[in-house]
Amino acid sequence: MQSLTTPIPHRTSNLRFVSGFTMLELMITITIIAIGLSLAAPSIRDTMANNQVAVANNSIVSGINLARSEAITRGNAVAVCPSNTGNGCNNGKWNRGWIVFDDTDGNATLATAEIIRVNRRNESVNRTGFAGIIVFQPDGTTTLGGARTMKICYADTGVTNKCRSITISRFGSVSSKETTG
Repeated sequence: MQSLTTPIPHRTSNLRFVSGFTMLELMITITIIAIGLSLAAPSIRDTMANNQVAVANNSIVSGINLARSEAITRGNAVAVCPSNTGNGCNNGKWNRGWIVFDDTDGNATLATAEIIRVNRRNESVNRTGFAGIIVFQPDGTTTLGGARTMKICYADTGVTNKCRSITISRFGSVSSKETTG
């Protein structure tokens, strides 16, 4: 009789163990990953669309706020306008960028020496609505005569309702909110 402390001899086998995955395991794993990615792809696309609209929105809002702040600080008119080239204003092309300039002479026309900041963008967004020049007076009010609104939407037709609207009051305050496309 063997004592409880004596080890019992084990039989050894000539079988070799091979590590790795079987073809079935690999196919099941790939299928699960494909299903997960197909479920995640639409939400990633929506997130990218929201991000691009937010970047475009924040860019314009910061330009408008800079113009108002500079008008108050400098004590004279400062304007912000859409620009394709960064060298001059053009109505209706906020998609390509904007310029903030010191309008000391009060003619609402850009001269090279008056430029405060240029922002060039080419985001995949569409901007509609107000497309003109915004001139801020030294007291922070605008020469618009009333509130103006522009809408920024994601340009891809496969993504809907990714929009924001920017409203500039005649008193110079700027507000932004989500809207539907």
